[in-house]
Amino acid sequence: MIVILAILAATRAFPAGIQSPPLVSLDQLHVLQPSCDDPNECRSLSDIIRGCMLTIFLCTWVSMHPNIPSPDERWPRVAWRRAGLVLLALIAPEAVIGWALRQRQAAAELAEKHKGDS
Repeated sequence: MIVILAILAATRAFPAGIQSPPLVSLDQLHVLQPSCDDPNECRSLSDIIRGCMLTIFLCTWVSMHPNIPSPDERWPRVAWRRAGLVLLALIAPEAVIGWALRQRQAAAELAEKHKGDS
């Protein structure tokens, strides 16, 4: 779907009724952008930073794949453990790489140990 949309955008072969926006030179750009005279209608710096922080946190939360919890482990403990991993990934991403390499090494040792057991 993304490839098809990219091809349509590149060839400008949009369906009838859909038009691409007009090209604007850099000289005309300042005229088209609305000014922010009313602070209640505009995004403040803190709103932008809060949105960016939330996006980074949620992307990191989704990208982290901790181990499967034991059946006895309750959800608050699982959530705290995952939150700790997310904070670790945000503060020291290289620690997450070390964690992944250690898990890969342990998996390789287990695979070698159980190689002939079928």
